[in-house]
Amino acid sequence: MARIVFPPPPVDSEQTRSFRTHASYIRAFRELALGEGTSSLNNAVAGLHASAVPVLFSPGGPPNACDRDQLLACLRRAWATARLLEHTHALAEDSEIIRLANSWGAVQAYYVLYGAAQALMVAEGGTRPQMHEPTKRRYVDLWTSRSLRIAPWTLAAAAPGSRLADADGILGGPGRALDFDLHPWVAWQGEQAWDIAAKALRSTRQLLVDDRLANKRREKLAAKKKQWRLDQEARATSGRKPAVEPKTVRLTTAEREAVAGAVRPATMADYLYRLRIKANYEDVTVFSNGPSSDREAIEVGADLVALASATLLVHELRIAAIIGADDLIKAMDAVLLHASGESAGGLAHRRDLHARLS
Repeated sequence: MARIVFPPPPVDSEQTRSFRTHASYIRAFRELALGEGTSSLNNAVAGLHASAVPVLFSPGGPPNACDRDQLLACLRRAWATARLLEHTHALAEDSEIIRLANSWGAVQAYYVLYGAAQALMVAEGGTRPQMHEPTKRRYVDLWTSRSLRIAPWTLAAAAPGSRLADADGILGGPGRALDFDLHPWVAWQGEQAWDIAAKALRSTRQLLVDDRLANKRREKLAAKKKQWRLDQEARATSGRKPAVEPKTVRLTTAEREAVAGAVRPATMADYLYRLRIKANYEDVTVFSNGPSSDREAIEVGADLVALASATLLVHELRIAAIIGADDLIKAMDAVLLHASGESAGGLAHRRDLHARLS
């Protein structure tokens, strides 16, 4: 098989800048989830267990009534996607193919969260959303609208002045002023993961705001053209010259503020969806051409794997608290029964953790 060779990108190329920015964002989310420097699945599970398993997640009380078949179907999709992400990264880690693998990894990381979140929605007695936007919107209710504080899942960017948000509009933050001027390319570390992750969410929400503003302008222009057509009829009847058809409109400050304030909080679900769209449609070669070295590509892949495994764990813990840990473990065992030791991956580690907690 011919070796794939990627030419080194210019240091200041647009794709390199984009890749480095998103690599920093992904690393920040992973560090908030698992702690600084944690990437391996063994350490990831241990780190999360030590820092983010409150009493709320301990199984207790009678199992909740819900559509178990639908719940487990959502979980199995998330588990299967996570295993694909893990195996692809493991197989491609020592080759240039890791760059191509990360393009799919960005998509897979989103679908891991998508399936896990939908499973939790069903576990809580709801129905499974059929599309992306309803899922992302309900994700806000799952995590950021409650008193629970487990970053990065409970971290969100809202409009400044929003209820429970800090002065900058951040929900679930660290309880201090965040440095939004901190550039994602600097050698940030430790507590600065909060600043970088918040910056990622704030920029993601701004994209939602920009899209809503564009829709508002289209609506306003359509209304203006409708009125123009009515005026033309009146002009023709009175014999006056036709007016020029309006081509653009401006939104007032009040209109812009109203639109921006109505946009819901943006969460990690929105960020990963943004990454999915970028890697799948908008800039399909950003992960292959963006890294300036294979090492950069390998690190991003490892961060995506660790973040996906941690995301599954926190959702599984909440699901176990609702339906009972025994049922969750049985479902995991049914999947692991058909998996070899090497392909069990994070699922086996998390299964053992659930068994110890039950």
